[in-house]
Amino acid sequence: MSNLHDLYDRYQAAWRAYRDTCTVDAQSWHRPDVAEFTELRRLLLPHAESGDITSQYALATILWMGFCCESEEQFVAGHAAAMEEATRWWLAAARQGYWPALDNLVTSGVGAEAKRTSEAWNQLEKERGDLVGSSHGMTVYGPEFVQELSRRLFGRVIRDEDGLKVEMERGI
Repeated sequence: MSNLHDLYDRYQAAWRAYRDTCTVDAQSWHRPDVAEFTELRRLLLPHAESGDITSQYALATILWMGFCCESEEQFVAGHAAAMEEATRWWLAAARQGYWPALDNLVTSGVGAEAKRTSEAWNQLEKERGDLVGSSHGMTVYGPEFVQELSRRLFGRVIRDEDGLKVEMERGI
């Protein structure tokens, strides 16, 4: 790949193609383009290891969704190990302030760090109800909530889905 931006665009295109396939029949497991996602995983790994948050997040998603699995049975058999690895990548990106990774760490992560993050989320929700909204009867956690959570957990800047930084002060 010529650059990281092109690589991430390729990942997004593969993800969208898979999503579109699943939309047709959401009740069944669908085999992803295993060859494409396996290649993307290989290409993203060095960038993730060097600290690129979008590569870390993409790798976690590939693992979490089982995009390199040939069958549903393979997905189920390897799910626990895949979730442990996905959690490590979500945590790496979340520590750098990437809020989508922080969200996935809370909702899908496994292990002690994911539990600590989830507990901090619940504590913040109790303490700062003013940061929690509602829309159509559903709870909404906006950017201010996630920024405060990131500050408390990591004392880091928070990045939105476009990678834009919002400076945060050091957490306690």
